[in-house]
Amino acid sequence: MLPKENVYDDLFKKFGEANSIDWLLLKAQVKQESRFNTKAVSRVGAKGLSQFMPATWNEWGHGDVFDPESNLNAQARYMAWLLKQLKDMDKALAAYNFGIGNVKKNKPYPKETQDYVRRINNYYQEYKKDAPVKSHLEHP
Repeated sequence: MLPKENVYDDLFKKFGEANSIDWLLLKAQVKQESRFNTKAVSRVGAKGLSQFMPATWNEWGHGDVFDPESNLNAQARYMAWLLKQLKDMDKALAAYNFGIGNVKKNKPYPKETQDYVRRINNYYQEYKKDAPVKSHLEHP
């Protein structure tokens, strides 16, 4: 594990607990989204650690999308909402990447979304294996 992967652990823990979501899942997602780069901007315009598209940021974010605390707070709230709506971690991850409307309509996931979900699950399992204490908020 790279040292920069641990920089935001306190924020992941804070917002994970506040939203009843395992902080290790949030961390795994950010690893996939931005590799912990606060200034990341994708080719389609997604920004920050959690790679928010402007419309989604307008709905879930507050302040500067490049501010780690604002970005990770929005990520945790949005993921908690997706999990509540879809009641399935893989579907919630797919919805974050592919859109909740597409997931609810049972549209086939594009390869990018399939890879996205698989990679986050792999990172999540690695983080859980390395975690000294199991979280009571883990998702299967």
